[in-house]
Formats: sequence, structure tokens, C-alpha cells
Amino acid sequence: MSLTPTGNQRRSLDRMALGARLLLGGLFIYLGASKILHPAEFLVFVRQQLMIVNPSLSGLIVATAPWLEVLYGALLVSGLTRDLAAVLARWWLGAEFVFMGLHKALPHPEAFLKLVQQYDMVSNPTLLNSIAAALPWFEVYCGVLLLAGIAVRGTAINLIAMLVPFTLLVLKRALLIAATSGKPFCAVKFDCGCGAGEVFICHKLLENTALLLLAAWLLTGRGRQLCLRFSLRGEKGSPPASTG
Repeated sequence: MSLTPTGNQRRSLDRMALGARLLLGGLFIYLGASKILHPAEFLVFVRQQLMIVNPSLSGLIVATAPWLEVLYGALLVSGLTRDLAAVLARWWLGAEFVFMGLHKALPHPEAFLKLVQQYDMVSNPTLLNSIAAALPWFEVYCGVLLLAGIAVRGTAINLIAMLVPFTLLVLKRALLIAATSGKPFCAVKFDCGCGAGEVFICHKLLENTALLLLAAWLLTGRGRQLCLRFSLRGEKGSPPASTG
């Protein structure tokens, strides 16, 4: 039996890809606009979490990075240069995981261990220590693979496998905090262990949704350009036939 999609199946896949691209573009526009509207909060993040204390450099990042997010979102929504947008998605996702992994692993890995403990996932000390020690470096490893363009689909699957349960754990803890504190859900703010310090939960859930959509988009075969080895089975750089 042939596994090649029929015309109707291809059109359905294209419509799904279009919907995902529009949703992803809208999320990036929102995330960039929220930083533009709240520059003081973003400045705190840049100085405390990115550890960029130089006033000129931190001010430049605050002034330009949100607009780059809005521009990338507009690029996705417009549908122009989809191949370039997919390569940027691969680099963006890779850089995000390299940063998050290094921020957890260095310079105080015990801080990440304490954050893992707050989710009550495991009680065995050996397993808990193993998760806290290995997970950050696995994130860095996956991020480097995406930046280099090696085994892109397999790496994207691993990232989705990490993001989905982590996002559900964050959601569960936020719901518990909202229920016990009486705060509105979107007013809940805590350090979820993602490497960005304390964050408002609704903003964090939207960020994770954007990361999941980026990873899912790479699963469709996009982002092949400028790859060292897109697939370990030999695929390198030809763009897919999909129009999504």
C-alpha cells in the first residue's frame, strides 16, 4: 500500500500547516508586543536572568529584541520566505534550549534541583539528582543539534517529549497556587525552573506553546536549509514539497 498522501490528504495537511503557521505567528507577535508594552519587566529579565548588566547593551536588547519577535511573527503570518522562517525557527528553538540548559546547569545546579523538588515528581533521591544533573545538559545537547542542523526531526521529537509533560506540570502547580492563594490564574507568578526566573504563568504557557509549535513545524520537514545533516539517514538540504 502506498504511503504517499492523496490530493485530499495533501490539501488537509496544507490547511493544518497554514493554521499552525498563523497561530505561531500570532503568538510571536503577542510575545514581542507584551515586552514592548512592559519594557521595565523585560529589562529586569535581561539584567537578572541573562546577566547583562551593561546599561547600553541591556538597553539595546530591550529596544530591539521584542521588535524582532514581532517581525518574525509577521513574517510567519504573511507566508513570505517560509524556508527562511523555518531556518530561523530552528535556530531560535536551538538557542532557546541552549540558554535554558546552561542557565539551569551553571553556575548553581543545586538551585535547579530545588526547583525540580517543588513539583513532587519523584521521591527517590538518586533519581531526583540524576534528573537535575542530566536534564539541563540534554537540553543544551538538543539545542546544539538544532543550531547545527543535525538529526532535526529526532531532536524536535525529543523537545516535544520534554515540553509537553513539563508544561502540564507547570499548569498543575499554577492551578494549585491559584486555588490556595485566591489569585486570578494569570496573576500567578513563580519560578517554574525553565531558566527564566519568576514568570507570570499565562505568559509562560504561551511561550511553551510557541516552542511546541516550532518543534512540531520542524517535524514536517521544514528548516532543511543550512543543515549539516538534516537526517542521519542521509537527507540534507532539499526543501519539502509542502506549501504550508
